[in-house]
Amino acid sequence: FQLGSVYHTVMGEEPKATNYTELFKGVLDYMWYSASNLRPLSCAPIPDESVLTKHGDALPSTQYSSDHIMLISDMQIMGGSRPPS
Repeated sequence: FQLGSVYHTVMGEEPKATNYTELFKGVLDYMWYSASNLRPLSCAPIPDESVLTKHGDALPSTQYSSDHIMLISDMQIMGGSRPPS
């Protein structure tokens, strides 16, 4: 497999945190893609720590319903053969 990280490819680095709790702040979640089939076009920025802690010291909060930060990407499906019709 030729896997790539969406955030590293698009943003040039992994997020500082995808999980933000009182006891752990770090990366647990990744978006992997197959470099031979997909091309990441964009990804949603991860909110700054000041934004994450605006409604409490950690996640979840009234603004963020999970302790994991949502990862989003737009992808392009690369060429390949079409099935016969």
